Amino acid sequence: RLAFQHRRTLVGRRFRASSPNGRFADGAAAIDGRALLHIEVHGKNLFYFFEGGAVVRIHFGMSGRFSTFEVGAAPEPRGTTRL
Repeated sequence: RLAFQHRRTLVGRRFRASSPNGRFADGAAAIDGRALLHIEVHGKNLFYFFEGGAVVRIHFGMSGRFSTFEVGAAPEPRGTTRL
């Protein structure tokens, strides 16, 4: 369901990316300003493919939760926030 929703609303858009705790600074830089080309699902993994060849993998872990927020409405990053 999430992949379907993201394909419909995010594919083709360009993103601003940062790493609030610095643990993913190189990865954020690799997708910052790049367009999302397509999304693939494999089990509990989502793969986001960006122009330039970067791929972001999201694993749902035990909870399977994924939250999205409007710009400016996101909660403050926590220690586990990577991107």
